[in-house]
Amino acid sequence: MREVMDVIDKDENYVYLRTTRTQECESCAMKGGCTLLGGSNELNLKAKNTEKVDVKKGDKVVVEMPEVPVVKLSFLAYGIPLIVFLSIISILYTLSFSDIFSFLAGILGMGITYFLIHQYDRKKLKDRYLPVILQKLEKKIDLKLNEKGEI
Repeated sequence: MREVMDVIDKDENYVYLRTTRTQECESCAMKGGCTLLGGSNELNLKAKNTEKVDVKKGDKVVVEMPEVPVVKLSFLAYGIPLIVFLSIISILYTLSFSDIFSFLAGILGMGITYFLIHQYDRKKLKDRYLPVILQKLEKKIDLKLNEKGEI
């Protein structure tokens, strides 16, 4: 999916973008509810500049949004730590450890699992699901003519 976004900042490897989520907000039943709760319909994100498009602050760019495997990433973030937590509790409880010790060991195991997933994410998935800048949109000059046809 391609979207047009505004450049708000840039560094050597990434370009920081802002867009207004109009399509998502139009189909939502809560339309203006986000702003009442302190949210916004603006989305800030960073993108890879693999094409080395020359952009600067204030430019509009066309961005290719990646297809994200939501189920896989959700299982990685929520399913695996939950399985570790329940496994540790079950094993320690069947080995006749106390309930509190089993629970605390399960929490510790889940925390270690989250740390390992965080490390995996930083090393392997770092840039895999970031949007990619395809091109810079040229600014059009809007000239208005007066009644005589002059600028």
